[in-house]
Amino acid sequence: MLFRPHGEPFSTVGHAPARSRAPRPLAARWAGLAGVALCALVLAGCQTTSSQTTGSVGKPQSPNDTFTTGQELRFTEVNPQGFRPWSSQLPPYRIGAGDKLKIKYFLTREMDEELTVSPDGTIAPRAIGQLKVEGLTLAGAQQVVRSASRAELADQKVVIALEDAVSAKVYIGGMVERPGPYNISEMRAGTLQSILTAGGFTDEARTGQVAIIRRGPDNMPMLRLVNVQDIIQTGFTLDDVQLAAGDIVYVPRSSVAELNVWIDQFINKVVPFQRSFNYTLGTQSSVVP
Repeated sequence: MLFRPHGEPFSTVGHAPARSRAPRPLAARWAGLAGVALCALVLAGCQTTSSQTTGSVGKPQSPNDTFTTGQELRFTEVNPQGFRPWSSQLPPYRIGAGDKLKIKYFLTREMDEELTVSPDGTIAPRAIGQLKVEGLTLAGAQQVVRSASRAELADQKVVIALEDAVSAKVYIGGMVERPGPYNISEMRAGTLQSILTAGGFTDEARTGQVAIIRRGPDNMPMLRLVNVQDIIQTGFTLDDVQLAAGDIVYVPRSSVAELNVWIDQFINKVVPFQRSFNYTLGTQSSVVP
């Protein structure tokens, strides 16, 4: 059984004759996962020969589980591995180039200073020298600075405060008027506000299935679909997603083919959530820190 974004199940009816498909190689499994997660929600009147319940991400099913739709489009899931279950807990902030940090030492206060993370992701406290902090949480950076300072200063507690989160961006792509990276401070809330910041939807936008991708706690991607059209029509925002730095907001075209292109761009052609990875937003190429 399949579910709509709000959790209501689609009705299960008769099946069209299923055509088996040979298992795909490992490189194609990411596409299989996203195909099930997205196409199952996008194609109206979706039907399945499997009785296993799936959500927006779903659990791996048997390679013999064949899905059909009222449009006679068929595809088969091949036990994919990829997206983790969505967690609403916001991830900790990770330091990026351009961020302004304030370092405070509890004993040697005269060594306190404010530093800006350089383009190569480093800072250079005067008592320590160059340190790599890009990609670290504030707690992680504090530990790095404290460990490095022991050679020159008394062992003491170190606190690092984020003065200006310059690198805190979300990446908005697909069928919006101005795709690209946007500073998180430019938007106050969630998915709808981010799309308005990017100029709103184009005429080709599929407003009912806007995809949010986020780095999960285990450094693997999580996927959430948001029905922005429903939020606009009802004003009910509880189903919206509060965005975090590094989130990707993608608005597909009003066609199944666009989802396949998106799957190929984001899943097959990138190495997800390493130190940085390349991806395409609309017509612009960018790098996510």
